[in-house]
Amino acid sequence: MRTVLLGTSQEAVPTIDILAGLTDLRAVITRPDRPRGRGRAPAPPEGKVRAAERGIPVCQPATPAALDAAIAGMDLDLAVVVSYGMIVKAATLARTRLGMVNLHFSLLPRWRGAAPVERAILAGDDVTGVSLMRMDAGLDAGPVLAAWRTSIGEDEDAGALSERLALGGAELLATHLGALERGELEPATQDHSLATWAPRLVVSEARLDFHQPAEQVVRAVRAFCPRPGAHTTWRGKRFKILRARPVPGRLEPGCLETYENGVRVGTSTGCLVLSTVQPEGRKAMDALAWLRGIKGDPGRFG
Repeated sequence: MRTVLLGTSQEAVPTIDILAGLTDLRAVITRPDRPRGRGRAPAPPEGKVRAAERGIPVCQPATPAALDAAIAGMDLDLAVVVSYGMIVKAATLARTRLGMVNLHFSLLPRWRGAAPVERAILAGDDVTGVSLMRMDAGLDAGPVLAAWRTSIGEDEDAGALSERLALGGAELLATHLGALERGELEPATQDHSLATWAPRLVVSEARLDFHQPAEQVVRAVRAFCPRPGAHTTWRGKRFKILRARPVPGRLEPGCLETYENGVRVGTSTGCLVLSTVQPEGRKAMDALAWLRGIKGDPGRFG
């Protein structure tokens, strides 16, 4: 089977490996290189890096029209989309013999959109998964061909959950690839009345509000790790919180004190203990080591 993979980020890498091993993977299509780091030099996305390691041709169209032209010239049976980052036009969906399928990191119709993993954690969901979906002109609205369910760990952050879903999604595709080629998968129409939405994250959402309940603050810490990073301010500078958990006690929201092997901060319903933090201009570090290294009263966040 002649295939192409549309996938830009690290979440696409396991599926690249699966398709390279089980099909004639003609190319990996990613978004163009983007500036990264302090120097803002263009850097290749993880999908491009993995394809290059395997000797697979890479294409990086900058527009939907360029994407359509690239796929039209490949003579493909199937296109698979995983964490690609560009809307695929209806005409492009019909360019392959078997159409296009998407590995979407939620149990559709819940959490359609760009940030399903983070939105699931923010909402306090206990279960999520991966949907193998036949793509149509709607946003994550096509029929579901197969799904894989998994529990969300109590302390699992978005980075760790995305990694697990990427592996689970690749295995889901591998399991059903033969049936997909033979047309044996029965598409299940989504109940559109049950759809919930997972819009793209914006940095302002990741600013922590310690006047919220402790559990909601912890969800935000988990959901925004590693990107864009849950943050507050301390002594006028940006301050990221990477790991935290609820603990007993009462402090005024945002106030800080030493607590066992970490730093305790107050919220509206109790306290959190911070275990990993990142002050502005520094690397991630143990929260208690940070507190021991500062001078004077730690004061409060915000």
